[in-house]
Amino acid sequence: MRYRLIAIDLDGTLLCPEGRASQENLAALHEARERGVHILPCTGRGWREARRVIGGLPDAELGIFNTGAIVARANDGSTVDAAPFDRATVLELIELLRHRPEAVLLYTDPDATGYEYLATGDGTLTENTRWWFEHNALRFLEAKALDETLLDHVVRVGMVLPSADAAGLEARLWDAFAGRVEAHAFEAVQQPFGESMHILEVFATGVTKWRGIEVVAERFGIDHADVAVIGDQVNDLPMLRRAGCAVAMGNAIPAVKDIAHRHTRCNQTHGVAHAIGQMLAGAW
Repeated sequence: MRYRLIAIDLDGTLLCPEGRASQENLAALHEARERGVHILPCTGRGWREARRVIGGLPDAELGIFNTGAIVARANDGSTVDAAPFDRATVLELIELLRHRPEAVLLYTDPDATGYEYLATGDGTLTENTRWWFEHNALRFLEAKALDETLLDHVVRVGMVLPSADAAGLEARLWDAFAGRVEAHAFEAVQQPFGESMHILEVFATGVTKWRGIEVVAERFGIDHADVAVIGDQVNDLPMLRRAGCAVAMGNAIPAVKDIAHRHTRCNQTHGVAHAIGQMLAGAW
């Protein structure tokens, strides 16, 4: 086994469409850990949103959360490293987004603030956003008028909006903040509502999953060439471009498949287990 660290996305990768990790995937992770490999959950979710899943992973000391904006301890969510925005950029982003019918969602470093989300702007929480907050027992504040001191620990600015609007709003953000932010939009996690929704996410420049992986790799003394990553979505692209072994899920978007070194099965057929099996056997 040549890789010392395996970073694994959750939704669409480790998790099946029903939102759980299969026994096949978990068994493969345990075998890799027994061989001395560090297992690193690497997700767009915050720690509280991911804790049910990562609780079943084998001795995962650290995790990458909020697409690399926060590195936290896997067992209790305490922050090890965070990459917040500057206050002025957050204010600009809120001003661009505030007139939408959906609330602007600011994710904060919960160690610094005591809560995950601050909802602001002229809009309101969508039904599926409120469900997500309740389902994951998230702590949040709603504030139309903001005390600017609340913005000092914001690591992500986002919005849940109808899928038909996502691409246009993402383009507006890139035009207005060229070179100053990282932004992407992707389909929301499956939830019990019929309307197709997308999640729009904006981070400070340079904040990606790979940023978080670099923090962890340096902590463990691991070279980039000894890092393997497995993913399926647009927010996985930066880590796939930089890792020693980049694996695309069978259900991955075309952009992910195009740059991956290897392709595995889809998340319905235990693609993570197949990929790790290939690595452990020395085939990859």
